[in-house]
Amino acid sequence: MRPVAAFILISILLASSVQARVLIVDPGDSSDAKTISAAVFKAIPGDTIQIQPGRYPGAIIDRSLKIYGQEGVSIEGPLSINAPGCEIYDLKINTSRSDASLSLLSGDCQVIRCTISGEKAAVSSEGSNNTIANCSISSPAGIEIFAPDNRVLGCHIQGSGIGVRINQTSGCWVEDCTIAALQGVLIEDSDRNGVVNNTILTDGLGLVLTRSDGNVASGNNLSGAFVSGIDMLNSRFNDIAANKIEGGKVGISLRVTEHCNVTSNWCLGNERAGIYGNEASGLMLAENDLIENGNGILLSASADNIIRSNLASHNVYGISLRGSAKNLLQDNLMELNRYNLRIDDGDGADLSLQDYYDQDIDRSNMIDGRPIYYLVGKSGMNVPEDCAFLGLISCREISARNLTISNSSVGMLLVNSSGCRIQNSSIDLSEEGILLRASNDCIISDCRVRECNVGFDSRDSRGIQFVADHAQDCAAEGFRVDGSLNLLLLKCNSTASNSGISLHSSRLCRVQDCSAVRNAKEGLLLSLSHRCSLVGNQAASNDRGIALTGSNACALESNFAISNQKDGISIEQLSDAEVKGNNATNNGQGIFVQSSKRSKISGNVLCNNSRYGLRMSTSTSCNITGNEICSNQIAGINLVDCTDNFLYHNIIRDNIIQNAADNGNNHWDAGAEAGGNYWSDHEVVGDPGSVPRTIPAQGQDRYPFQHPGGWG
Repeated sequence: MRPVAAFILISILLASSVQARVLIVDPGDSSDAKTISAAVFKAIPGDTIQIQPGRYPGAIIDRSLKIYGQEGVSIEGPLSINAPGCEIYDLKINTSRSDASLSLLSGDCQVIRCTISGEKAAVSSEGSNNTIANCSISSPAGIEIFAPDNRVLGCHIQGSGIGVRINQTSGCWVEDCTIAALQGVLIEDSDRNGVVNNTILTDGLGLVLTRSDGNVASGNNLSGAFVSGIDMLNSRFNDIAANKIEGGKVGISLRVTEHCNVTSNWCLGNERAGIYGNEASGLMLAENDLIENGNGILLSASADNIIRSNLASHNVYGISLRGSAKNLLQDNLMELNRYNLRIDDGDGADLSLQDYYDQDIDRSNMIDGRPIYYLVGKSGMNVPEDCAFLGLISCREISARNLTISNSSVGMLLVNSSGCRIQNSSIDLSEEGILLRASNDCIISDCRVRECNVGFDSRDSRGIQFVADHAQDCAAEGFRVDGSLNLLLLKCNSTASNSGISLHSSRLCRVQDCSAVRNAKEGLLLSLSHRCSLVGNQAASNDRGIALTGSNACALESNFAISNQKDGISIEQLSDAEVKGNNATNNGQGIFVQSSKRSKISGNVLCNNSRYGLRMSTSTSCNITGNEICSNQIAGINLVDCTDNFLYHNIIRDNIIQNAADNGNNHWDAGAEAGGNYWSDHEVVGDPGSVPRTIPAQGQDRYPFQHPGGWG
């Protein structure tokens, strides 16, 4: 053998024998070293250091070694790995310092079956391609990763802060771990990472992705009283699949997020929503099971998303689109939700009204086994009777009849539509039965709404007719009209609702031959609604019968306001009302007038009320003529702080305590020729007579009549 070759062979054999060394660390005298640092100093790359039971200070590992400990080993101080390819097994590491208990400053290292705790972070990895597997981690910040291609596998992580933090890096993987922390996994400014098959228990946020793209979260179980199970902000192109998320506020939250796939997740019992999107676009929400949440899917201010083949069951709302536009819904199944489908403008002010309702929703979407008919820009159609939800958006001359709809946010929704007709249909157990917005000349007839929040609702619409419609047991109002013009309610009725029929900020509307019975508040209410007419209606057994507030130049004629607990008719803070030929009997008081002027109250029957027939307060320049005011328990007429009102040709008789009282400067007759009033407690001769009748407190009828109606 040549000398050179022999030298090489001997060197290889010596090197092999050196690599096979095992250095023993033990406080006793028989070991290779008493401390880890001393053993590292003696070791060369490839050696193994075996640590016997005992307590040891931390160390810096500056060469590639395999280090493992026997049961009972405790390292009290930071352990820093500064060399690549190290293997750390079965160590218990803890530090009371603010440094990480274990720092991986180099790559290609493995940390296996270690128990690591600390005052701050348990593990910090600044090297690439490290693996932390089957470890038990306990610290406020569990594992912090700042370099690519790190793996956290099968670990149990517990702490008051963040379980695993991945920051400004890529290609990292968290798999098969159990994590209990305020934030389970936090991915910041990072891409192409994976969080797979973990169990995360949190009262804060389960998995957070912030400004992070192209990540995968799949097969995770997330539970606890969390704010968001999976929370995504300012992120794109992430895949969220096959996760089970239950029991928190929001299952999956997608805020200012684009082009993410959320598929085959199971969201159960989340208080606000199973899946929530805000200012999100380009999402694919598909094949998710959404059960017993506040909303199965809730999109707010979001556009151009696809919602496909989801099951939404037993939620408060199945699918909600609020202030969102141009979303596509296909093949979704909504069943047994309190309200299956909700579409509205939310708080949106950026788009026109119809844009918020411009959705692509075809008949493949089913509610309790029946199709949705959501028509946009259609005309001249008849809606099939199997319809489970009806939406008419920018439609013309659409007809629907004999529909039966229940458990919807709005049973029938008409937006920017005209000439449509809904007949002989019923809506139950919905938030709103029939809602018209910015629509014109539509007729709703012979429809029945029961146990909704609002039965029939017209907003900012013109020429709408409600004819022979019925609302019963509605939590807010049987009929509500807002900002509408020339609306007609004819032969409609509201029974046992909170309020019967109410008009707000509307003009030139007519309510005729309607009834409002046993409603908790007003039977008929007009608020800031001018030049409206109420004719031939019945308001009975409500809290108040007919009430007008701030509604000028309205006419009330031939209405029956009977057996209401407070006022039969009240007019407040308005002018120029005409109250004519009404019957207001057996109420708390017949007619109540407050802070009003120039109103005419004539030809009414105001009898048998438990307080007053007519009571007026701080009102002026009104005419009260031709009324019959009788048998009221306190007084027939009571004027408080009123001035310059004319009261004449009234029959005032048999009121129990007093027929009238007045503390102001008012006129109780119209002069000698026309005369004053008939008083049952004041006998005179002649029509009119010449013996004045004094009004208690102040005032005088100078020309009272001998006979009722003697002005004839």
